[in-house]
Amino acid sequence: MALRHTPQQLDPLGGVTAQSFAWIFTFGAVATAVGLTVGHREEYRSLPLLLVAFALLGAVGAVTVLAARPRRAPFTWRSALAIHLLGLAAVGFEAAAQWGTDTAVRSDWAPLALALFVMVTGCFRPAVEILAFAGASAVVVAAVTMAGAEAAGLPLPGIVYAGLTAGPLLAAGSGAAAFSATLVRRLLRWRTQTEGVRLTAAESIRARVRDDLRDERLSLVEGEVGPFLRELLVRGETDAAAAGRARELGEALRRALVAEADEVWLEDLVAELHDPAGLASRMDETQRAAVEAACAALSRRRTSATLERAGGGIRLTLRWQRGGGGRLGPEVQAVLRSVFPGSRIRPGSRFVELDFEPDGG
Repeated sequence: MALRHTPQQLDPLGGVTAQSFAWIFTFGAVATAVGLTVGHREEYRSLPLLLVAFALLGAVGAVTVLAARPRRAPFTWRSALAIHLLGLAAVGFEAAAQWGTDTAVRSDWAPLALALFVMVTGCFRPAVEILAFAGASAVVVAAVTMAGAEAAGLPLPGIVYAGLTAGPLLAAGSGAAAFSATLVRRLLRWRTQTEGVRLTAAESIRARVRDDLRDERLSLVEGEVGPFLRELLVRGETDAAAAGRARELGEALRRALVAEADEVWLEDLVAELHDPAGLASRMDETQRAAVEAACAALSRRRTSATLERAGGGIRLTLRWQRGGGGRLGPEVQAVLRSVFPGSRIRPGSRFVELDFEPDGG
């Protein structure tokens, strides 16, 4: 089970911070490429091929930075695969640009740049995947280097030069995998050790909230139902107006008591709720907490919530009006994407769609 976890999944807020590493390593990769190209420019005999290699390097950087953005969380395996494929393409085009003239193999920048990008994935992807991708890429880099060394007629065996280019990539993959595995293991251990404390604290908070809501809802009895009944007793008779008022208060009291019994928690977080089937009560504690965080972030806007069946699951749609100071920050978006995989979050269009399976409890 731990092998499938990612640091970003277990610590979404840490994934927000890790975005800065994506930028740092991207700048590092570009600086490495430019520096080594200028320092060994006499080895490159095809400018068009070299420019294609730099374009591919830019594409790798764009994929890395965009995939690491909290608003696009989680960082998917497809993004990691794209980094390796584009990076290997850059390796191939750089090798082609200096085919037969690559006398200083250790100056090849594409394998080093790919190694830097692989290090970024340690913050976002599982260890086994990182090792698998890095190992496969290292084999390809080694093959390209050995072919280039043979074409250049270098004196040492090709495997020596392959180690100079594939070695850093394999080392980067091993380091990123070790970082990911260690972080996941520590986060899981922390969750296990603090589970009781967190559940106790969460239940304590929810108990206080339920007490407050109960007092608010049942104040209807003291504020309206009680005086109405006392007035009827004093008058000793009823009329059509009194009967209508009694039905109105009875229905309001029934809704309040049903809401209390069903713990319709979402009704008190949004301005408008459309949930005729009571599907909000089917969320688990983690999902409720994530939705509560989103509603709290949008508390200064008029927010509506709609729950409906969607296939075999349930879909919650949050919409909010333009204006107001509330917004879904990157940390809240990261949490929502982690708790609700496949969620559609469009802050610019002012809506969120969250799909979840009904809680069996």
